[in-house]
Amino acid sequence: MKSIKQYLKLLPLAVVLLVLSACVKSFDGIVDDASTNRPFLPGSFGVKTAKDSAVFSWTAPVLSSGKRYTYTVDISQDSSFHSIDLTKTVDTLGFVVVEPTLAVAKKYYARLVVNPFKGSDSSRYYYLSKSFTINGLNYLRVIRDYEINPTTALIHWYVNANTTNIDKIVLSVNGSVATTFTISPTEIAAGSKLLNNLTPNTKYTLQLFAGAKSRGIMSFTTPNTVTYTKTLSAGGDLVGAINAAADGDVIGLNPGTYTLGTSVFTITGKSVSIRSTSNNAADTKINVREIDLAGNGAGLILAGVEINGNYTGTSFGVQFLNLRGLVAVGDPTNFADVKLDNCIIHDYTRCLILGNNATTVNTHTIKSYIINNCIIYNIDKAGTSTYYNISLEKTLLNSFSITKSTFYNMGTGLFNMGTALAASAIVPVITVDYCTFNNFGGGSKYLFIDANTNKISYALRNSILANSPQAGTTQVNASRSTGSGSTNDFLNNNYFNLYSNGANSTPLILTGLNQVGSLNINLGWTATTQTFSLQALPSTSPIFTASTSGSTIGDPRWAY
Repeated sequence: MKSIKQYLKLLPLAVVLLVLSACVKSFDGIVDDASTNRPFLPGSFGVKTAKDSAVFSWTAPVLSSGKRYTYTVDISQDSSFHSIDLTKTVDTLGFVVVEPTLAVAKKYYARLVVNPFKGSDSSRYYYLSKSFTINGLNYLRVIRDYEINPTTALIHWYVNANTTNIDKIVLSVNGSVATTFTISPTEIAAGSKLLNNLTPNTKYTLQLFAGAKSRGIMSFTTPNTVTYTKTLSAGGDLVGAINAAADGDVIGLNPGTYTLGTSVFTITGKSVSIRSTSNNAADTKINVREIDLAGNGAGLILAGVEINGNYTGTSFGVQFLNLRGLVAVGDPTNFADVKLDNCIIHDYTRCLILGNNATTVNTHTIKSYIINNCIIYNIDKAGTSTYYNISLEKTLLNSFSITKSTFYNMGTGLFNMGTALAASAIVPVITVDYCTFNNFGGGSKYLFIDANTNKISYALRNSILANSPQAGTTQVNASRSTGSGSTNDFLNNNYFNLYSNGANSTPLILTGLNQVGSLNINLGWTATTQTFSLQALPSTSPIFTASTSGSTIGDPRWAY
């Protein structure tokens, strides 16, 4: 056996062999152990993106004094770098790449290597910790839903010095170019282009170009072509058509005025769609005091119609929509979805939606409510109702979304989910996005939402909110939502003249809301304002770029 002294004599040799083995390179020339070529590694490597450029920078390697290193950066859309989009070698500690050298809206990866200096080895590759994207300059205006049809879409852009040389619009589907539209001088001057021959029910990515340079990118989805089960003309028997409809039927209304009786009209145990054939709420009107959905499977889709709760001029409806059980009002019921799209709804004295009838919590259920592209006004315009506009206490729902809509002369608070729900795996998602509110709130309610201790996910974003509460009324606070694990976001909004009392003397504190990116720009609206056009604003106004997507906030119908 070897003595301990003999082993100690061999120890220095073992250490040398270990160090030498650590310097072995892999077959691709990259050093496996970064510590062995630490003098050649930069201390950091990062990228900062602007709208149309990416700035790469790094720090010099340690022990680099007196050495003139060069650096090579590879940029690829492939995280494994099997294909390289751009390689750049410089002798500085950074450089800038400008679009169109890098394409807009593409995900890129980058790696950096320090090149050999006077016989030294090159460093191993230093990779960015995550991918990056440049969004490009954007001169497209927000897309308005009512200008998108199954086979056409009207697109608008800002007319300014940056759009005088635009020449085409490229549409892509799933990353592949589908169609290219040439833009004429007349269309350039008008700032709009009608895209035709589109495919229904298709999501398109649209990119505006001036030569090879992007001038804007966004997505839109064409609606499906509607097939009507039955079509009525002005004055037709809408009551009879709904009563005779089967579950899932679609009733088409040609332009004109229709009446759903003189009292409460009930849809029982089925879901029915009622749509204008013109998709224009201004020419297709329904007079109705109240619509009740009763029993399992009861649901409603309304599209392109005006709902008038004051059809006699003196007799107002109480609530527009009421959800109840089949026999007793509070009986357990699983409702079908509710969707209001491109509608005008007005003149109800109590609230917009009443969904608090369950005798026992969680026994009234519904998956989704959707309000999109609507104008809703004069709902409890006196501000005296004891109900919230959307009263959902005791109802278990998956989601409620309000998008691209305008509300004015709306009394009391917006959402009430204040009754404690029984334990459930469902966390309701409440979203208000790209909306405009004016002269709303009061009734000693919480302005935006009362969820009490229920766990919810709530977001109010990209909206304009003005003049609250209504004159002569008060409100408790902006919101109440203290459920464990809840999220309560107030993002990229513009708000002004929000108070806790109708005397406009005490500013409303947005307690409990996660506030990011908000503006406080007074747009000059008063409590009596009913049109909310932003056209008079200077083109440099932050309102036009304040949204989470860099576009105009508020209901898009008012953007231009």
